Amino acid sequence: MDLKVALNIPDCHIPWHDEGAYSIMLEVAKHVDKKTGIDEINIMGDYADFYWVSLHSKLPEAMSMHHTLKTEIDTVRQKLEELRTLFPKAKIQFIEGNHEYRLARYLTAKAPELYDFFTVQDLFRLDDLDIIFHPFGKAQLVRCLGTDYCLRHQPFNMGKHCAAGTAHSKCISLGFGHTHRKQSYTFMDALRRELTCYSMGWLGDRAAPVFSYMDTDNWAQSFQFCFAYGKDWWVQPVDIKNGRAYYDSYIFKA
Repeated sequence: MDLKVALNIPDCHIPWHDEGAYSIMLEVAKHVDKKTGIDEINIMGDYADFYWVSLHSKLPEAMSMHHTLKTEIDTVRQKLEELRTLFPKAKIQFIEGNHEYRLARYLTAKAPELYDFFTVQDLFRLDDLDIIFHPFGKAQLVRCLGTDYCLRHQPFNMGKHCAAGTAHSKCISLGFGHTHRKQSYTFMDALRRELTCYSMGWLGDRAAPVFSYMDTDNWAQSFQFCFAYGKDWWVQPVDIKNGRAYYDSYIFKA
C-alpha cells in the first residue's frame, strides 16, 4: 500500500488571480512532487472568473480591454497546460464553480441556440489535456484520492461558520472553495466517525478591480494537500502570508 498525494487548488478567478500566490502554490507542489509524487490535482472551481459573461452589473473600473473574455480563456488554457506539463502523470479534475457556470447561464439567457456550442470543456480543451470535468450543481461531489474526504465547489451551508454548518447539515467530511475564507471544523457523529470540513481559502488578488465592491473581507490565501494511505487521509493546508509560505521546513517566496 502506497501513500497517495493530492493538490487541491481553490478559487483563483483568473485573470484576477494573484500571480505571486499562484507561483508559490506551483513551487510548493513541485517540491512535493519531487519528494513523493503528486497523484491527483483537484481544481476546486472558480478557477476562471468569466467576468464578461456575468449577468451581474459590471463595474466600470473592471472593464478593461486588457482582460477581455478571449484573453481570460487564453490565460486559463495556459495555466491548465502548465499544470499538465509540470505534472504529466497526475489525475487532474476540474470541479466547476459558479463562476464557470456563468457561461451556461449567460447563453441560456442571451443566446439559448448556442447553449451547447460554447462549453467550458471545449473552451479550455479539457479533453485534450486529459482533465476530468465535474459540472456545477446540487449533485456535485468528488472523492479525493478515493477516500471518504469529498470535494465540491460550494459548501452545503453558506453561513458565517460555513465549515461547521456543512459538517452538521450533511454529516460529511468535505473540502470546498467559494467562500475565500479559511476554516476547519471537526466533530464526532453518533457512529463515532470523525468528520472534518475545510473551507480552503483562495488564490485571487483582493486588489483586483472586480473585487472593489468589497469594503472589507476575511478572505485568506491558502491551498491544500491531501495525503491518503488506503482509506485513511490527512489534510495539510498551506497558508500564504505577505507573499510567503512555509512548508516542509522551507520558506517559499513569490
